[in-house]
Amino acid sequence: MSKDPRDSEEKLDPGASVEQQPEQRVNKSFIMTHWHSITIVILVLAVAGMYMWKNIAVNSAKAQVSESANRIFTEQNKSYLRLVAVPLSWAVRSEMIRNNYDQINQYLNQFVKEKNMKEIIVAKPDGTVVVATNKKREGTSVTSVFPPSVLQEGKTTVTTLESGDIMVVSPVMGLNSKQGILILLYTPPSYTMQTS
Repeated sequence: MSKDPRDSEEKLDPGASVEQQPEQRVNKSFIMTHWHSITIVILVLAVAGMYMWKNIAVNSAKAQVSESANRIFTEQNKSYLRLVAVPLSWAVRSEMIRNNYDQINQYLNQFVKEKNMKEIIVAKPDGTVVVATNKKREGTSVTSVFPPSVLQEGKTTVTTLESGDIMVVSPVMGLNSKQGILILLYTPPSYTMQTS
């Protein structure tokens, strides 16, 4: 018994035009002969997409953790700087009362050697800088570098400047009058996530 040649041919779309019928035959045969390769390509693309999505998610999480850690460390640094400024202002006060500016200069020069301590300034109540670790500032007005509000501070304040530095302003109080102000500038370290 012989096979009917029409049975071995693929069924064609009866609504397709004569020109489209060979294209349908070619498209179906291409997909059928290369289905393994097409499946592999789709799987590789899916794995690559998942890998890229994972990397993006991990990098986003690292950035959030770094930002949170930097915020926490900055707040801790501010707290510690406030604690340090108060006793330093007491030491400066006792030397200002005695007009012993050389001793104040020695205190400040030792203190500015601490890690990340950028600059320390002592000014009189009128704003004239009397002792500074940056000698160019001595004799100038503190308001030429800092906002005039630093002269009115009645308690120790800690603020973050636009540059990222932390500024501590502490009044140097005598027994019944303000002797001057103490300004500390501190550059906080930045923290980043280490990749392994």
